[in-house]
Amino acid sequence: MAATTHTFTTTDSEQIIAADELRDHITIQLQSANTPVYLAFGEDGVDATGICLLYPGCSVRVRGPKARAAVNGIDATGTAVVGIETCEDVEYRPGSYIWL
Repeated sequence: MAATTHTFTTTDSEQIIAADELRDHITIQLQSANTPVYLAFGEDGVDATGICLLYPGCSVRVRGPKARAAVNGIDATGTAVVGIETCEDVEYRPGSYIWL
C-alpha cells in the first residue's frame, strides 16, 4: 500500500489503517476543514486524547515499531477525511496558514 484516504463515517473510534508488521513508516494528514481528528496507535481513539490533527494540512509522521500498529482515530463530526502514505521519503509541509 502506498497512498490512500479514509473518510470517517461515525463519531466513534474507527480504524484508519490496519496493523502491518512490515511497515516502517506512516504519514497521516488531515484533509478536511473544521474536523479535528485524534489518533491512537494500537488502541481505540479517544476524543481529546492523543495526537490531534487540528487544521487541514496538519500531519503526523511515525517511524519504527509504532508505525506497525493499527491506527485508529476519532472525529466529533463523523465526516473527517485523512490522507495516508506508507512509502518512505514522502514528506509534505504546508506553507503558512493565513486566517482571513
